[in-house]
Amino acid sequence: MKWKTKWVAAFFLVLAVFSFAKLEERGIVKKPVTQYITTGKDFVIMKKWVSSMLGDKDEDTIAVSADPVEEMPFSEYESMQPYMDGVLFSYTNVMPIRAQGDGLVVFTGFTRQSGKTVTVMYENGDEVTYGFVGSFEKLPYSTVKKGDTLALMSDEAIYLQVKREGVNLDAGLLSTYFSDGNQ
Repeated sequence: MKWKTKWVAAFFLVLAVFSFAKLEERGIVKKPVTQYITTGKDFVIMKKWVSSMLGDKDEDTIAVSADPVEEMPFSEYESMQPYMDGVLFSYTNVMPIRAQGDGLVVFTGFTRQSGKTVTVMYENGDEVTYGFVGSFEKLPYSTVKKGDTLALMSDEAIYLQVKREGVNLDAGLLSTYFSDGNQ
């Protein structure tokens, strides 16, 4: 029954956003409401707010005892080349692309520069784009948790781009970004 409540709350939230946008467009609402909800980061904030109202506190978590092993899949690459606003990493093996933290998938599709592409807005504010993927595992506007599979690589190379506070990180910093676990 709890999942129904979440869907109803999400439906009314989306309905309210679109309703205010239409009322603002027609001049009925004089305050610029839509300027406050314009990016994927705003939707992540709204998701957290709705989750806090519903009392969703990761009740699906099961405690286990094991030695945690932090896996950094992008840290061990074969070669790296700057490409567009990011880098191309090549690998010896094809691997799944996993979420580096909790976040929201804001784009899945095809772009001219990076082929099949997935973009995730993480809760820390970083927007990471994974390009040249083989197949998608998540739909747009799906929430993800750390370790969830976003896509599968088709070749042994992947395009990565990171935006922090709307600014692309320098290509030279991306190898450090992914190896240090800053994501």
